[in-house]
Amino acid sequence: MSAKLLFIDDEDIVLRSCRRIFTGDEWEVETALSGEEGLEMARAKDYDVVVTDLKMPGLGGMDVLKTLRQEKPDIIVVIFTGYANVETAREALKNGAFDYIPKPFTPEEIRSVVRNAVQSKKDIAPAKMLDLMAIVSHELKSPVSAVHTTASTLHRGYFGRLEPGQQRIVESILRNCEYLEDIIRSYIDLSRMELDKLGAFKEEVPFAAAVVNEALDTPGVKDNTKAMDIQTEWTKDIVVHGDPRLLEIVVRNLVVNAVKYGREGTPVRLRMRREGGEMIFSVHNEGVGISAEDIRDRLFKRFERLRQPGTEGVKGSGLGLYICRQIVEKHGGRIWAESEPGRYAEFFVALPLKT
Repeated sequence: MSAKLLFIDDEDIVLRSCRRIFTGDEWEVETALSGEEGLEMARAKDYDVVVTDLKMPGLGGMDVLKTLRQEKPDIIVVIFTGYANVETAREALKNGAFDYIPKPFTPEEIRSVVRNAVQSKKDIAPAKMLDLMAIVSHELKSPVSAVHTTASTLHRGYFGRLEPGQQRIVESILRNCEYLEDIIRSYIDLSRMELDKLGAFKEEVPFAAAVVNEALDTPGVKDNTKAMDIQTEWTKDIVVHGDPRLLEIVVRNLVVNAVKYGREGTPVRLRMRREGGEMIFSVHNEGVGISAEDIRDRLFKRFERLRQPGTEGVKGSGLGLYICRQIVEKHGGRIWAESEPGRYAEFFVALPLKT
């Protein structure tokens, strides 16, 4: 999609120059010869970036900037002027301008600033949405958990035996609770990743004790409603460098997926070994599996949900494996999957060993 730009300047030669500089499918350019005209155009249409001259007869660029900050704060405003000095630049930035370009400018200079402004808008939108979703997720977490616990109690017959019809209704409530909890957990995880900024990982982490055991204590994992036993197959812990809270997200997502897509009553096998300079951790489940094409083209991508025969009614956010890949790669590791459709799926995580 092309970026929508509006240039406002009382000099026609400047506007014609901007049209020449921003040609091609990447840009959609409109111009205005006064502050008044430009402001009306900005009010009537959703531009990505408005670039306005500072000194114009009538309504000046600073007034255009202040008005747009109040009325249309999503528009990125850039100032250019032939009266460049430190004070005007400081005032423009203080009033919310994204950047400041002194005249005369070269095509490279103005392209660079406008490209940065467009990219800034693209980055801000998802961040705001993520913040909002994280807040909503935190608010929903407790009530959804309470509904899930109550439905589980009913399902297990603690309040009396349910008729078959009642049993199906409660099972539907449980599936929808698990779906909502998956979404809530994913957005809280994404928010946590942003807060931690996936920075330096210097902590020595005993993987089984500090990561796997914590992940398995998550409600609904060991006591899952599909009666799938979670089996760990190692005798000695392995120490890696990392953030245990983030690595716990990886293990929990993989195990929850194994239960979600696994065959009822079969075990989920967790394995861990040293190989070369890496720790290899894997989660194996029997079930519908994943095709080679989906593993190659779709797995680990954001908002991708695979539709496999036998998984009808299974819902998810499409974020869990994407989050796993982000965390593992930031730790300098690798994540991949192997599967035989109709039989099993196994996910592997390789992390560098502590040196």
